[in-house]
Amino acid sequence: MHRVLMCAVAALFVSSQAVAQEKVSFSSTDGDLKGGTPTTITGYLYKPAGSGPFAAVISLPGGQGLVDEKGGIHPLHRQWGEILSGAGYIVLLVDPFRPRGYTSLDDPGFSVLPDREMPRDAFGAMNYLRSRSDVRPNSIAIMGQSYGGAATLSTIANGALPKDVKDFRAAVVFYPGCMRIQDAHWRPRQPMLLLMGESDDFGSLARCKEFVAGGPPIDAHFYPNTYHAFDWPNLPRTVVTNAKIPPDGHSPTIGSNPEARADAINRVTQFLAKELP
Repeated sequence: MHRVLMCAVAALFVSSQAVAQEKVSFSSTDGDLKGGTPTTITGYLYKPAGSGPFAAVISLPGGQGLVDEKGGIHPLHRQWGEILSGAGYIVLLVDPFRPRGYTSLDDPGFSVLPDREMPRDAFGAMNYLRSRSDVRPNSIAIMGQSYGGAATLSTIANGALPKDVKDFRAAVVFYPGCMRIQDAHWRPRQPMLLLMGESDDFGSLARCKEFVAGGPPIDAHFYPNTYHAFDWPNLPRTVVTNAKIPPDGHSPTIGSNPEARADAINRVTQFLAKELP
């Protein structure tokens, strides 16, 4: 279901071949899953002007992956790298898929899970950023959309912080897969901003609202007449007819909402300015 949706996103929008400022690599913290050497993860670093040190944001991709089949960063993630680095943050776009032999959720045998490999990659990314002299080590946030949003929820869940690992200061999630969180009493460890469309019919809206009903530290905004993937630039609104969402088997709608996207950019930058010292 999710695979079909994310492939539809990729098919509807042709990404450009813009390159991030710097391609980097770092170790995941997944050695416990592999029984030995951790996976070497690729990242794409966007840096503001100046020498810093800067606050930083780690970004986890949705089910379409970070990089397309031609090696270009998908427009959704590239735009956030440009926006947030322009606002004064170092941004690390994490690629959890290609280092493990996949490009997207649609690949045969895909096994990179939002509650298993991706949180370990996020902590590895934080360890890497904390080792850099141009990063303020106690001012790092995490962000994710859709599949990456579900991974973010898993990463920041109460009780999920590994021993002797420094924590993120804040989290931003867009239309996350809240149904992937099995704990009905899930709560984040730190301030979290959640942004989602009221018309998002992918299947997690009601569950996400249950989490929000618990109150702080979650700050949420739900945009009217807005669907899944609303912050993609120039993604046509489309009903994905080859995807059937339970329990009624409806086909979900995806597409950009320029007004909601502009408001989300404003909310994210204000939230980070408040939460990252």
